[in-house]
Formats: sequence, structure tokens, C-alpha cells
Amino acid sequence: MRAAALLFGGLTQDVWGDLAHSVRTGRPALEHRFGMDSFSYLAQHPEEAALFDEAMADFSRQIAAAVAAAYDFSGLGAVVDVGGGNGTLLAGILAAHPGLRGTVFDLPHVAARAADRLREAGLADRAEAVGGDFFREVPPGADAYLLKHVIHDWADARAARILAACRTAMGPAARLLVVEAIYPPRIDGSDASRGAAANDVNMLVCTGGRQRCEREFRALHAAAGLRLTRIVPTAVRASVIEGVPA
Repeated sequence: MRAAALLFGGLTQDVWGDLAHSVRTGRPALEHRFGMDSFSYLAQHPEEAALFDEAMADFSRQIAAAVAAAYDFSGLGAVVDVGGGNGTLLAGILAAHPGLRGTVFDLPHVAARAADRLREAGLADRAEAVGGDFFREVPPGADAYLLKHVIHDWADARAARILAACRTAMGPAARLLVVEAIYPPRIDGSDASRGAAANDVNMLVCTGGRQRCEREFRALHAAAGLRLTRIVPTAVRASVIEGVPA
């Protein structure tokens, strides 16, 4: 948890100082503080970007094990990890399912780091990294499209564009697998509710995104031409939200 502690105790805590701006305007405090969105900021600050990558990789290792154990990947030949970062999640899933092939799809400079990670993991024969823009298009023809903690970075209109790009790339039998926490229908004093609410506000402050409940995920899928079929819980605070072409 070293990288996460440094990230949340550094940059994240810093921008929370402008929480009042987000409450008043609905806009991310990070954008207000630095004059750019979070992804542009990280692209211009490589040391903080490396820390962010390390923290997300630590979380992804835990989530990969949980997703691989909870979701049935049998019968799938190829998966595209959309917005897959440095490839840690895909590497974990491929390690648990030797018959599976995969692609990490992210911004070109991120995909370059993912290619290195996949080679280091001994997966160069089963995995590749491709650069591009998931608001425009994603690699077509895979059996499943995986988005882990991607949709919560964005407000509804842009989130729907990402899902629509995946829908365009999907064949009639392909699946969409969104890995995120489901916001509870009612917030109470429980640890789960407090964590969900804190994460929801954190997304607003840092990216302008949000956490979503099941009803909101269903609406977002429908807006992108998809149908939410089931929600598979995992051992961590994230579920696999499965969708198919409508």
C-alpha cells in the first residue's frame, strides 16, 4: 500500500483542499487547481504518473485475483482490457486462465508501459498492448471487453461514449465486463456506505466522475446500445457488471 498512501496522502489530499469548489460547481477540484484534467496533468508530471501507475497496479493485482476467481472466463478466447493502464489486471487474469489471449488498450504512452509489463510477466506470446483513444474506437473482434475502474472516471455523457465505442467493436456474442463497485441504494452509517460515499466524492474532486448504482448502470448501458445481464460480486469491493449487445 506504499504507493497508494503516497498518492492519497499527496496529490489527492492536496486537491481535496478545493472540495468547496466541487460542491459549488460540480466540477473537479483538480481541474480548478491545475487548469487541466487529471489525465493531462499526469501526462505532464511523469513522477506523479509513475506513482499513480504503481498504486493502481497494486489495487489491480488484488482485483485481478478476485475477478478471475468470481467470473467464468471459460469459452472466451480473447479479451480487450479497455483503459487497462500498465497491464497488471490483464496479466493477472491471463495467468489464471492459460487459454485466454488479451490486449491492453490505452493511450499510446500508457500502452508502451503495458507492453513492458506484459513482457516481464512472460505473456508476450498471448498478449499485446495497443494505443488509441477509447472515446473514438477500440480494437474489434474480441470475445469480451473489460473496463476496470474506467467508467467511474467520467460523467454520464462521456461514459456512454466509451461504452458505445465498445458496443461498436463487439460482435453479437461478445460480452462487456465493467468492473466497479455498485453504489448502494441507501447510504447508512455502515463502513460499506461510508466508503462508497467517500469514493463517490473523490471521483468528483479528482476527475469529475461518479460512482453509480445498479439502476444508473442499466441506464448507461441502454444509452450505449447494451443490455445489462447480471452483476457478479467478487471478494473485493468491486463487481463484474456483465452486458451484451441489445
